[in-house]
Amino acid sequence: MRGRSPDQTRQRLLAAASELFAAQGYHGTTVREIAQRAGVNLAAGNYHFGSKRELYLEVLRAYFQSLQAELRERGASPAPAELARLRPRQVREALHARIEVMLDRLVGPAPGPHALLMQREMADPSEAMPVIVREFIRPMMNDLEALVARLAPRIGRRAVVYSALSIVGQAMFYRFAKPAVLRVLRQGGYTRELTGVLGEHITQFSLGGVAALASRPKGRRHAS
Repeated sequence: MRGRSPDQTRQRLLAAASELFAAQGYHGTTVREIAQRAGVNLAAGNYHFGSKRELYLEVLRAYFQSLQAELRERGASPAPAELARLRPRQVREALHARIEVMLDRLVGPAPGPHALLMQREMADPSEAMPVIVREFIRPMMNDLEALVARLAPRIGRRAVVYSALSIVGQAMFYRFAKPAVLRVLRQGGYTRELTGVLGEHITQFSLGGVAALASRPKGRRHAS
């Protein structure tokens, strides 16, 4: 450990924490185990992060920062002013790109440890869940809701929120139900071709649902 910089120690702790939280969950992992995996002493973990909760949140911050960067690079997260200028076809393309990124991150074909980490968090929430929703999930949902609202500006706020949740739910289904889905589809695993097909299907299915909501009589539309 001699000669290791504080930044190197921090990065080793984050890498070890990512692996252990993904494999064992938040509740099943201790800071001592993380320090041992990272090859540093326990005091170093406490010095850099203060608590297991803060280390967990830092792992998620790094993940969501990389996710946001990928969404921007693939045109799936236009800024509000840019979104307002997009034509309907371009908004649909942005939605499709966003769904593709979700599937890439959730099912792969080679998803990283963060996909399993988030699956564990959803199934067995940690004490950090309120912060996770406020700091990470809510901003992501805001961006998705903005795309839906741009596609169907008259369907009402509640319908926009439910539509965005339904889109996320479709993508997450293929992660949570992976063993059964692959058997139903007679596939040995998620391939690039298969996730591409699924991304196209979720996009078209979601666009059809949003269009159906927009075509309802005005009174029923706003009741959603």
